[in-house]
Amino acid sequence: MAALKHCSNIIHMPIYKNGDTMRSRAYTALIRTFNSQRTLGSTLEALERQSVAPRTYVFVDSGSTDQTLALVPKDAIVHHYKEERFNYAESLNQGIAYIETPFSMVISSHTSLENDRALEYAMALLDENEDIAAAYFVQELGQNMRFERIDRSNFSGFNGAWNTCAVYKTHLLKKRFFRPEVFSAEDQEWSNWAINNENMCIAKIVGAGMSYKNPSGNSVSKSLNERLAVAIYVRNEMLGFRYLLRTLYRAMRPRSSVKERIINLALLYSLISHNLAAWRSRRSPKGSV
Repeated sequence: MAALKHCSNIIHMPIYKNGDTMRSRAYTALIRTFNSQRTLGSTLEALERQSVAPRTYVFVDSGSTDQTLALVPKDAIVHHYKEERFNYAESLNQGIAYIETPFSMVISSHTSLENDRALEYAMALLDENEDIAAAYFVQELGQNMRFERIDRSNFSGFNGAWNTCAVYKTHLLKKRFFRPEVFSAEDQEWSNWAINNENMCIAKIVGAGMSYKNPSGNSVSKSLNERLAVAIYVRNEMLGFRYLLRTLYRAMRPRSSVKERIINLALLYSLISHNLAAWRSRRSPKGSV
C-alpha cells in the first residue's frame, strides 16, 4: 500500500483501486427524511454510483406525506420517528441503533457526491488511521481528493464533522450518541467530544464534490441556532464580553450583508438572554421555583 504523503497539515492519499478489498469496509447510509421526494432520488443515485455502495440503508422518516418512502430501496430499514416533538440528534440516534457495519455514513436527503470514489477514499482513510474518528466532505470538486486533520490545534467549533455528509466509525457513535439537548450543531458538539475527550481528530475531505440542495436553503433561523448551540455547548468563550462586542460590530459594519446583520443582531440578543438566564439561575436559592 502506498505511503501517505504529508504536506503541512494537508495530507494527500492515494485512491485505492482494489474493489474487493474496499467492499470489506462495509458502511450503512443513514438518511433522515421528511417530504424529501424532490431530492432523495439524486442522493440515492449518487450513492449507488459509488465504487463501494452502501451495504445497508437506514431511513428515519418523521412523517412524510409525499412520495418519499416510495423511493426507498426495497431492502432498506425504515424507522418511523417516535417522539412527539422532532429532534434531529434524537432522530439520528434512533437510526444508529440499527447499524451493525463498521462505518456509518450520515447523509442529508438533499445531498449527493459527484466523485464516485469518495466513499472508498473516506473508508480507507478511517481504516488506516486509528486517530481519525470521522471524515466529512465539503463542496469543492477536484481531480484529486485530499484531507486536512481537524484537531485541538485548529478546531474552531464550526469545522468539525458535518452531518450533511459524513462518515463515522460506528463503535464511536455507539459509545457516545449525539446529545438530544444540543438543539443544533450536534455534529460539532460530537466532534468536540471526539477531539477533546478521546484525543482523536476529524478529517475534512476536499475534492469529492459534495452537493447540498436543500429547497429551504440555509435560513436565518438555522444559521442562528447553529451559532448559538456552538456557543453554549462547544465554545463557551462565545458567551464572553469580547465576543459579544465582535458580534455587535459585525451587525453594524457597513460591508455586512443584510442577512449577516440580522443573524448577528439575533445572535447578540440570544447570547445576552442566555447569559442573563444563567446568571439568574446561579443567583436563585437552591430549591426555589
